[in-house]
Amino acid sequence: MKAESTFRRIPIGEVTRDLVAVAMGRMPADLMIINGRLVNVNIGQIQPDMDVVVKHGYVVYIGKDALSKIQRDDRTVVVDAAGRWVAPGLIDSHVHIESSMVDPVHFAAGCLAHGTTTICPDNHEITNVLGLEAVRLFHDVLKDLPIKSFLAMPVCVPAVAGLENTGAEIHGKEVAEAYRNGWAQLQGEEMNFPGVIYGDPGTHEILKASHDAGVVMTGHYSSMELDQGLNAFAAAGMNACHEVRSAEEVLKRSEIGFYSQLRYGSAWLDVPNTIRAYTDNPNADTRFLTLCTDDVNAATIAREGQMDRCVRVAIRNGVPPVTAIQMATLNNAQLIEKARRIGSIAPGRSADILILSDLVNFKVDQVYSDGVLVAENGKMTVELTPYSYPEAALKTMKLNPRKKSDFAIPAPSNDPQKIRVIEIRPGDVVAKELQLIVEPKDGFFVADADNDIAKGVIFYRHEPDPSIPPRGAGFIRGTKFRPGCAYASTISHDCHNLLVVGTDDDAMTLAANAVIEVNGGIAIVVDGKIDAVLPLPLAGLMSLESIGETALKLNAIEKALGKAGAVSESIEMTMSLIGLIVIPELRISNHGLVELKGSNPLKLVDLVVTD
Repeated sequence: MKAESTFRRIPIGEVTRDLVAVAMGRMPADLMIINGRLVNVNIGQIQPDMDVVVKHGYVVYIGKDALSKIQRDDRTVVVDAAGRWVAPGLIDSHVHIESSMVDPVHFAAGCLAHGTTTICPDNHEITNVLGLEAVRLFHDVLKDLPIKSFLAMPVCVPAVAGLENTGAEIHGKEVAEAYRNGWAQLQGEEMNFPGVIYGDPGTHEILKASHDAGVVMTGHYSSMELDQGLNAFAAAGMNACHEVRSAEEVLKRSEIGFYSQLRYGSAWLDVPNTIRAYTDNPNADTRFLTLCTDDVNAATIAREGQMDRCVRVAIRNGVPPVTAIQMATLNNAQLIEKARRIGSIAPGRSADILILSDLVNFKVDQVYSDGVLVAENGKMTVELTPYSYPEAALKTMKLNPRKKSDFAIPAPSNDPQKIRVIEIRPGDVVAKELQLIVEPKDGFFVADADNDIAKGVIFYRHEPDPSIPPRGAGFIRGTKFRPGCAYASTISHDCHNLLVVGTDDDAMTLAANAVIEVNGGIAIVVDGKIDAVLPLPLAGLMSLESIGETALKLNAIEKALGKAGAVSESIEMTMSLIGLIVIPELRISNHGLVELKGSNPLKLVDLVVTD
């Protein structure tokens, strides 16, 4: 039976006399891990026959023959690593909890079970729904859990003002308030990189609030312009970016002292490409290379893991195990400027410790967070108390049921037309803009399953406002959906309006209304019938069930997508980016089609191309 967590993190300043007393052999230790092979990320080496001593959740001694030097009593826990590897707890420097589709409590349990002891959540997904209250809410949920959390303040809500509408807006004063109240410890990803480099006043007001608070400022630079634009972005204060897709982009960032967060999530699998910045240049310094997940769903965590999965992938792609672990521990700690306390097993650092039985395959046997055993063999050993969420966070769908006519897209005539089409590709965040000739039918543009052209519609679903455009529409290639199939979801980055994609207006109506009925989530229609529904009651983004339970329902969603014709795993995550207007090249917002090419400012474009 699991013990209920009685976790309390003690500030180091309150216990320094005890820490030195244990290190000097004058006081009993709380925990001693002996006979281990220490993965010393500080020197990039494995040290055999090493012992680690812990008091009050902090490492106080690393060395040999601790049993002969350090006091112990009947409360001291002695763990014999028996030649297994002893490594630091993993750090995820950029992650969206909402993308896991479970709430922060269940996400923390899933992370800890896989060896992640520190997370840096950027909760701009739920903040787009609930506003600043979401930041306070996540802070309150996470603060008493046995996982370290450095919350990254969302700074792009909406992603780009004037081109989409969300449930809230965040400006400089809200950012400053969050820092002032201690709700956030980092700046979240600055996605509006055109606003940064072209001097948008509102964007720079937010940057000033972050600079004034003295926090680390993370970025999102998705342009391939790696000269003036990238330099300008870094000059504004950003120090990291996860939007890297090639070795060239990684190396350019390293040259200017800018961290690359090499991403390996559920749908965007960049590590095999980006890690070549090191594997093709093995003498290159790796201090600016880090690993992160960004967006990883419950099914992936349940099946393959979380940050441990990133480490395994890096190793499989030619990175020495110790270097891969550095990228997931010390390098991330340095990125967020917390290396004095986390990121390595060393005196004065938090006792976030993993015991591994297989280094190359990164098999985690035990997980210690602040010196407390919290997980063993992939299972939690402590029970985390569920959080009671307010009603306002659980009732966020403000959209009435849809009618078939809501999905109609009028054409200027029945003559063949050249239109813009969004091409999505599995495993890639970028959506290409195609220009295709299509033939309207009875005065309307329609989907064409035979040519892999689905219709996509985004409905504004937050607090009703007659001045806000109610929907935007376009066409998508890459779903492979058959006739009579549709997908609907309130996971639509970052606006989290209702996204519906399908090959048939009746099917799209059915899927949309299924999501509206459960107050947010995902629904799949196959051959004109509802095949699977995943309710996500927390802001229309997250389940209140465990990762395992949510994974089963998400597996049903993915199986239904396969029946609908989709050929790639986790295509629901790829489709969730159809509304993310700060990623090249073409997207849909409730205002219409939004184009982003190069480092040019975003702009609205027409569906029909007029030469």
